Amino acid sequence: MPGPLDEVLAFFRESSGSREDMLSAMERRFTADTRWENVGVATIVGVDQARQFIDGFLGRIPFERCAVVVHHAAAAGHVVLTERSDIFYGPDGQEMLSLRLMGALEMDGPHIVAWRDYFDTSGF
Repeated sequence: MPGPLDEVLAFFRESSGSREDMLSAMERRFTADTRWENVGVATIVGVDQARQFIDGFLGRIPFERCAVVVHHAAAAGHVVLTERSDIFYGPDGQEMLSLRLMGALEMDGPHIVAWRDYFDTSGF
């Protein structure tokens, strides 16, 4: 049975790709009560709000695909800490935006209970 670290790494692999790949991964991994906090930007609860956030906030970035690159990850119990880059590419394949993030994900089996991302918001 996969542990929390394996589940988080699988989630980020599933999230890489198109906007729909990202949303599908969230639909599989989020619950109605999942709390996703982008510190300094927004706090989202549940998959419906996650879809609205992706369509709204990231909708201003006409990306074709996203690559989620995990640089480091560590787990203690059900909590997984990650350092990663989310890299967004346009229809022409050119990089449009690269975000370096630190995140904490609290897991319950394959589901994300809480997810907090910390990143520099000055570019927004």
